[in-house]
Amino acid sequence: MVREEKSVVKRWMALVATCAVAGMLAAGCSKSSSDQNTKVTGPVTDAGDTGMKPVAGATPVMGDAKHGAAIFGQNCSSCHGAAGAGGGIGPVLKGEKTRKNYDAAIAWIKNPRQPMPKLYPSTLSESDVADVAAYVETL
Repeated sequence: MVREEKSVVKRWMALVATCAVAGMLAAGCSKSSSDQNTKVTGPVTDAGDTGMKPVAGATPVMGDAKHGAAIFGQNCSSCHGAAGAGGGIGPVLKGEKTRKNYDAAIAWIKNPRQPMPKLYPSTLSESDVADVAAYVETL
């Protein structure tokens, strides 16, 4: 009888552990509310150097710069330095908005020239790119 109780407890613990792992995976794979509410309108694919061009009359909706700062810290600061101040192999990004507008920043992040790695779409989502571009515009 003791063996049967241990077997039931083991199966119960395995079920609880499986549910916990499934719950963590589901939470990690779901988009945040800011991802679902952020839409970028205006740019379309272009055969030119930038890879993007604005649609006439369209107004871009800026991404979430606060979320972009967190993404920048995880993926970009090792080359561009903290807050884009330099310190790695990438250029200083302070004042980048004087060189690239929001749409151009999105285009560059999506289709960078080497040695900058291409992080979209494998690492960064569409909304992540918009958020990083919005953050870079604040530097």
